[in-house]
Amino acid sequence: MLRAHQAIDVSHRLAADYRRRVSRAQTEVEALRRENAQLHKALAGRPVVDQARGVLMAAGAQGAQHAWEVLVDTSQRTNTRLRLIAEMVVAGAVDGPADPRIAAQLRKSLTRHATER
Repeated sequence: MLRAHQAIDVSHRLAADYRRRVSRAQTEVEALRRENAQLHKALAGRPVVDQARGVLMAAGAQGAQHAWEVLVDTSQRTNTRLRLIAEMVVAGAVDGPADPRIAAQLRKSLTRHATER
């Protein structure tokens, strides 16, 4: 009888341990799925950011790093996502600036970063 109770106790502990491991694995899988989605989104936005850097270099940014700093600075100062700023820069190269506030901040950022060099 004692062995039966011990076997049941061991079985319960093993089942509890299994549930904890499954729960941890599910949590890790969800975290990996979120990270994967974020990376896919970042990769999708990369071409437009690179295009915007090219437009800014043509507009006076002194190299790719300078253009990147202008995009980041504009994004932070206008509280606008970097990808959206990049899309506006690329669209503005074709159709003119989409948002005058963003265009003004881009000019300020270009000037600010040019004088810092």
